[in-house]
Amino acid sequence: MADSIARTFARWAANLTYEDLPPVVVDKIKSLILLHLTAAVIGAQRPQAKEIIHAIKAEEGKPDGATIIWDGGKVTRIAATYAGAEMIHLTGLMDSYRMITHPGCSLIPTAIANAELEGATLKQMITALAAGYEVGCRLSYDFVPGTAARGFRPAPIYHTMGAAVVAGKLMGHDEAKMMATIGIAANCASGLYETATESVGGGETGVQDPNAARQGVFAAMTAREGHIRGSEDIIEGPFGFYNAFVGNNQGKPKYVFDGPEVIDLASVTAGLGATYKLLELMYRMYNTGGYNHPTINLMVELRDQHHIDPAAIAQVEVTMNWMESMRAPHVPMWPTTPPRVGTTHYFVAHAALNGGFPQVGGHTFGPTEDPTKDEAVLEFMQTKVQIVGREDWPMFSPSITVLMQDGTRYSGHYPYARMQWNFDGLVEHLEDLKEKWPLGPDGLQALVDACRTAESLPSVEPLHALTRPK
Repeated sequence: MADSIARTFARWAANLTYEDLPPVVVDKIKSLILLHLTAAVIGAQRPQAKEIIHAIKAEEGKPDGATIIWDGGKVTRIAATYAGAEMIHLTGLMDSYRMITHPGCSLIPTAIANAELEGATLKQMITALAAGYEVGCRLSYDFVPGTAARGFRPAPIYHTMGAAVVAGKLMGHDEAKMMATIGIAANCASGLYETATESVGGGETGVQDPNAARQGVFAAMTAREGHIRGSEDIIEGPFGFYNAFVGNNQGKPKYVFDGPEVIDLASVTAGLGATYKLLELMYRMYNTGGYNHPTINLMVELRDQHHIDPAAIAQVEVTMNWMESMRAPHVPMWPTTPPRVGTTHYFVAHAALNGGFPQVGGHTFGPTEDPTKDEAVLEFMQTKVQIVGREDWPMFSPSITVLMQDGTRYSGHYPYARMQWNFDGLVEHLEDLKEKWPLGPDGLQALVDACRTAESLPSVEPLHALTRPK
């Protein structure tokens, strides 16, 4: 009889070593650490972050606790994790996976707080992150739209699982305790989509990813006590994780991106340790869903390559995955609506007219600091941008055809592989942040250098030192 999904993950994660990791995986993890620490520093400048830090220090201050990123105060490990996740989430600068999850918002602060309190080296932290990312990515890979269709926001559901494995690994959990960690985390995962509805959303989305980080740490801490063993079939059992969050345990999600409609659950752990799903992570440099990023980049490329005069454009046609083409791809059953600020129409129009879109924390484009008030963009998206969704179209791989008023056509395609940068690719895209970096251009470069050689660091303290005011 084959091991359960939870057992397979628990055994693999508990026994994973740094030496097991392919160099490309180490490079990817280091880039993710850099991205999210960058985001945390930017987010720490926001009024909301300052309010959260003040409240957390008042309620959960602990002199020998974990360090709050940027602030430097000491609080419980759960509080430090939550604060870091809130800072990151406030910026929108984070990774993106399978369209609408962004694990690093929860996993990176979990790793930093627990590595500090467990006295872990950066090699150990990188290993823990590889384990947590891979578990979360594999669990979510085929099931993100099906989870959304159930009314659950996928991000906090799957992030809880990944964060739990990160924390458990840094606490030194063996297979039995990692099994318990996974079981507890599956019972703690939560996050409803009602908050994201256009008509009644109340902003609760802002606490969902940080809470996933908290719950993950809680699961690992509870498992460490040794009183819970974890249900063997907690993932695929008849009343388990997939049945709850997908609707059944038969591998039949209500919606899929572009793959088979029936998923063999054995595929969730197939090739574990030999192939890494986490390598498909992309980076959100604009404050919008990941599926809009390649459309922005491709529109800018076409404009620059062909010296396109925006005033001479007759129409822009974008072909993309059918879910990406909807008003709310994260909730497939919602009906589509006309173009508005926030849809792909808007971002394509902005790129066509202004040659880009504001990078989080970096430069802005266009005639106004608030791009949503650019009247030319609003008119262009309504009259000249057409979105075509196809069920057989791969994710994050749009094609664009620009029809000029004189009949000339310019076309291009942007395969998803171009969004899967390595460390150097991310660094290149962080250049626009240097001049606005709260600690100065040299400060950001110092953080880049530290993350590039992170495996040589004996602790997370050098990273904290580079992400707080002198």
